[in-house]
Amino acid sequence: MTEPASWTHDQVHQRVHAAMTAAMRADPHSIDAALVQTRGLDPSSREFVAHSRRLVLACTAALTCVLASHRPGEGPNGEQICRGCGTSECRTLRGLAHVFTAYSVRPAPVDRAEAWRRADAHFWRGGRPVPLIVEDFPDGFVARAADGSNDEAAPLLVVDRHTGALSRWPSMPFDVLVCEYTRYRAGL
Repeated sequence: MTEPASWTHDQVHQRVHAAMTAAMRADPHSIDAALVQTRGLDPSSREFVAHSRRLVLACTAALTCVLASHRPGEGPNGEQICRGCGTSECRTLRGLAHVFTAYSVRPAPVDRAEAWRRADAHFWRGGRPVPLIVEDFPDGFVARAADGSNDEAAPLLVVDRHTGALSRWPSMPFDVLVCEYTRYRAGL
């Protein structure tokens, strides 16, 4: 086994999520308008493009079902296995990972709007939205509640630009946090 089942599952999940997110962000009305204006496509290509968003969403939903079955777990001896296959290396996930690599499907970098959405979901308080301040830096976005008083050490949330992962950090100056997060990503 070259990689643990959890790593392979995570890699495939990120790529499925990236494809699904790209399809969900696509505006079907803009696609329809572009198809009406573009007469250069043959009928089959025009039909494919017209239905591509729905096709991608359907395929990624189906792959999400596969990921729900082929997820990492612990074997009888404490080793990491695929719960669907019962083996240490899941051929299904490995095959999916190879297909995504061959077609250059990679997790989409998180943009400011997506970072805000994730931070908003994280900071949501008792059914009430919380005003946020979101600042970007090369590896991600720092988000904090805008209504936090200066007296208390309000936690900061970092949304990783490359993976979308959330991590909480103690209150510190922005420049210091950027340096610390860069070290954290490098494993230092």
